[in-house]
Amino acid sequence: MGISGRRRSNWVGLCNIVRRQSFNGRTFSVKSEDCVLPVLIIGAGPVGLVLSILLTKLGVKCAILEKNKVFSTHPQAHFINNRSMEVFHKLDGLGDEILRSQPPVEFWRKFIYCTSLTGPILGAVDHMQPQDFDQIVSPVSVAHFSQYKLSRLLLKHLEKLGFRMMNSEKGEHGSIGEREIFMGHECIAINGAEHGVTVTASFLTQGKYITRDIQCHFLVGTDGAGSSVRKSLGINMRGEKDLQKLVSVHFLSQELGQYLIKERPGMLFFIFNKDAIGVLVAHDLKQGEFVLQVPFYPPQQKLEDFSYEMCKRLIFKLVGLELADVNVMDIKPWVMHAEVAEKFLSCNNRIILAGDAAHRFPPAGGFGMNTGIQDAHNLAWKLASVIKGVSSISILNSYELERSQIAQFNTELSVENFKAAMRVPAALGLDPTVANAVHRALNDTVGSILPSVLQRTILDGIFSIGRAQLSDFVLNENNPLGSARLSKLRQIFEEGQSLQLQFPAEDLGFRYRKGALVSEDDNVLNAHEAPTGRRRDYIPCSEPGSRFPHMNVKLLFNPSSKEIFSTLDLVSVDKVEFVLIIAPLKESYCLARAALEVANNFKVPLKVCVMWPKESMNGTGRSEAALTPWENFEDVVEVKSSSDSPSWWDICQMTDRGAILVRPDEHVAWRTKSRIADPIMKMKNVFHIVTGVDCI
Repeated sequence: MGISGRRRSNWVGLCNIVRRQSFNGRTFSVKSEDCVLPVLIIGAGPVGLVLSILLTKLGVKCAILEKNKVFSTHPQAHFINNRSMEVFHKLDGLGDEILRSQPPVEFWRKFIYCTSLTGPILGAVDHMQPQDFDQIVSPVSVAHFSQYKLSRLLLKHLEKLGFRMMNSEKGEHGSIGEREIFMGHECIAINGAEHGVTVTASFLTQGKYITRDIQCHFLVGTDGAGSSVRKSLGINMRGEKDLQKLVSVHFLSQELGQYLIKERPGMLFFIFNKDAIGVLVAHDLKQGEFVLQVPFYPPQQKLEDFSYEMCKRLIFKLVGLELADVNVMDIKPWVMHAEVAEKFLSCNNRIILAGDAAHRFPPAGGFGMNTGIQDAHNLAWKLASVIKGVSSISILNSYELERSQIAQFNTELSVENFKAAMRVPAALGLDPTVANAVHRALNDTVGSILPSVLQRTILDGIFSIGRAQLSDFVLNENNPLGSARLSKLRQIFEEGQSLQLQFPAEDLGFRYRKGALVSEDDNVLNAHEAPTGRRRDYIPCSEPGSRFPHMNVKLLFNPSSKEIFSTLDLVSVDKVEFVLIIAPLKESYCLARAALEVANNFKVPLKVCVMWPKESMNGTGRSEAALTPWENFEDVVEVKSSSDSPSWWDICQMTDRGAILVRPDEHVAWRTKSRIADPIMKMKNVFHIVTGVDCI
């Protein structure tokens, strides 16, 4: 996993480019290691904040720069999927806090399609199924919680870890140390060198902009879709640009929230009528907090057209009546893309992209923030293992290998889900592709000739004709055309062809094909099932690269303890440590002793977990006797929900003669299904492949 000569040559060229973009071409020079941050994070969105929590808990010093002076209160992302909730589950009760703080599930489990919020319902889709709450495949469930509220909780947890918010305008602009979040600091230049990075940041103090240089061993860009880190490195995005342009209107209305709670609670409302079309996101019905998404067609339409008063009128058209308490908070344009960065690493793996800086998805399915959180989870232990000397820097190559393949798949899946969302208006006679084609044609042909007012009139006229398809005259069961369209709509809903919220098979079942893992069969690992955009159930497995299966367990030899916990909790969040799962069998103990010896010799932290079958009470002292002199092991016993529930090894689709090595991010690094002839040599090879350490 070392760096080849060709790769080193490419790296030198890139770092020279980065230097030319800095102010004076300074190279990285350090007088004292105390002056250098191990990790500097650019961007204090959820991904940057989660990464800082994970690194700090793993004992890695870090700090954050954020270009904005204050945190946004625009709700943005709001769906937290199962895997992200599993990450939060292990962060000092953060997952439980989210579940307590979110709106009741009954308020957001449905997507509703209607002619207005007070008018006829065209259809409703319930996206929650009984198995989503039974905690059989995961110790937690999904959540509906606005991004700005999540950021507040993350900041509260960082404060508990000793982080401080720093404000340069108040004169707080000394040297940047660990556990500090500097607001109002914009990254304007990056200077990469072989052993570290110098970042030049600009900030306002006492009415003047000044700059400061910050030295770090690793720089992580979590600074969003318009990432300054990515742009400084000249890294391009690949995929589909400009899928759709929209305007996002954040508003409050207790009156609307209370009405919807009583009459038709839901998360998303797709509204189609002859006067207006839009999608309403109900972030919190009880608090009356909403975001309205409406199509935007510049340059014929201008952002200034969306005044607060105009937005109120638009809301009233979509609601179907005037509300007395509408308070428009914010109006923002945004563009939907489906792109992945051509690479996630730069400058000898010293500069790293994560979150929206590395990938931009349509919001359909909520993949954006969730994929970013899982980027951070994948990256944190690898950075910590390099900084602590457990792994070589080459292990970071596996971050790009693993996360880029997931980003690409999630891009394809979110595009398929976006296409599914478009099936509903298309069935109603409003094909969005036609609207976009008309807009492009107008821009590409007469757009440069006709006055802008006339262009706007033409566009409005065409869209008015399209919305006429939604009139009561057309859209009713007595009109043959309307009846056929309503029938098609029902078919779309019944067959699950509309926009989906949950993707359990992809959420919990995503698997790394290559990276910090030992592949079993290249042909199987290279198989790639194309995303369908439809919900598929998750089937647990223990194949290398997959997320470690969940099962409830408890400590074996502590009869007084009634605590039940997840197998995921066997993996520590407070240290970089691999976990080897075995059954209490002679051959498995032999393998465990070999693994512990190899791990000790090469300073790879390892814990052995002995998985006992349900109702095992006669194994007292067996593991201790079998594993002496090693002490880093624990015995746990299966906790089954019923007598016919599958055993641990059945869930893993293995027999108890196998063994599973789990990484610090709860993904399977390696497994064996049978006895190993030379366990020492085998474990040397496994740890070499997974960590990059020369164990051979």
